[in-house]
Amino acid sequence: MHKYWHFIDTPFTTDGTTLPPIPTPNAQERIALFRTVLASTSADGLKSYDLTWLLHLVGDVHQPLHASTRVSSTDPDGDAGGNLVKLDCTKCELHAFWDGLLGTQNNLKTVTKAARKLPKADAALAAKSDEKDWIKESFDQSQQTVYTAPIAAGDGSFTLTPQYKKNAGKLAKQRVALAGARLANLLNTELK
Repeated sequence: MHKYWHFIDTPFTTDGTTLPPIPTPNAQERIALFRTVLASTSADGLKSYDLTWLLHLVGDVHQPLHASTRVSSTDPDGDAGGNLVKLDCTKCELHAFWDGLLGTQNNLKTVTKAARKLPKADAALAAKSDEKDWIKESFDQSQQTVYTAPIAAGDGSFTLTPQYKKNAGKLAKQRVALAGARLANLLNTELK
């Protein structure tokens, strides 16, 4: 499962609380390692294992809450990428809302149909090949889009507005399209 590989809790605060260090292992250092292995002469078995994880983690770091944690006097170690922020539904938290924005279907036909509706990735952004840039973008989006009204200080519970949901859906589609384009570029580069 490698629980800590799926995210990088880059901390930020709005109330002046001291920021904790970024824990390792994390998605950023794992992506860098896996890219190195793919480009190496390592055994195919290791490359296969690392490729599987790379496919997953590149997608993960494009979700803003996989690249940030909000630190506050309430949550001095951070809100675990929005997992501690409650929404006004049973068993709902902010992170789960963002993870599920594009659906949770595993049906190939449904997923393919949804993928065809994604916006085309911005070519200039898609050309960025450094995972640090991808994570920085997600981190910035967490502050610009995720932790905005009606999400306020504290752990909630908060009621999401239709406008918040619309903005979130638009950003999620842009980020997943960008993740796909970047992953394709990465594979073309690392697997020459």
